[in-house]
Amino acid sequence: MIVEDDNLIASLMEGLLTKKDYAVVCKVSTGEEAINMAIKHLPDLILMDILLEGQIDGIEATKYITSMFKIPVLFVSGEKNDEIFTKAAGSSPAGYIIKPFTANDLYSNIEIAIRNAQFKRNSKDTYDLPAVAAYKSLSENDAYFLLDVYGRIIFMNPYAEHMINCEITEAAKKSINEFLVFYNIETRMPIRDTFKEVVRESNFFGKKTKIAAKLASGIFRPVVVNSLVVKDSFDQPLGTLFKVHLKSKGEV
Repeated sequence: MIVEDDNLIASLMEGLLTKKDYAVVCKVSTGEEAINMAIKHLPDLILMDILLEGQIDGIEATKYITSMFKIPVLFVSGEKNDEIFTKAAGSSPAGYIIKPFTANDLYSNIEIAIRNAQFKRNSKDTYDLPAVAAYKSLSENDAYFLLDVYGRIIFMNPYAEHMINCEITEAAKKSINEFLVFYNIETRMPIRDTFKEVVRESNFFGKKTKIAAKLASGIFRPVVVNSLVVKDSFDQPLGTLFKVHLKSKGEV
């Protein structure tokens, strides 16, 4: 997968790759699209620019991709200062190619990254629970939100976009509090802070059941919510995969 907001460079990389019989599953220009398509396609490798269009840059996108799916990411960037190198290293990339690059720069780094990734996959399980849940979410009729440590939306599955009537391109890096309002079924009182009082409590105490969600249509529906903490390659909290299940009639 190619993540690059300069169409000329993206096309150049695609041409070089196809000459060597690599299959390019898709080309995207934002970090939010990169995460979404990584979950959808599970590519063998991602070529990632750092400064991108959209709300999520290449380094932040790489943190979630490498942590959840162990997909190798090669940065291809014109940024070459120490501060950027340090931030990039914190996302556990497979390498860093500086623009302008040659075809041999691309090929050699790709082959090394793919071989190293194959070795790691053979030595241990590739995906953890949040990764499996995120992948399955693409075909489920439950809403899934990947949130950062501040409760800002990083990824939504199609059903979540339908539930809040908003696409990830509009919701990225905005607080989940702006889109989801929950109510306590017993007191009928609104829960003022969705992230702190629903998501984080679910992280610590498990699923919550006695709540209802106000949907974009204005309808209130009883829900069950669950969450999984996502950790980075250094075992530090990176965010939360938050699931909202709308109860059907008669469901306990």
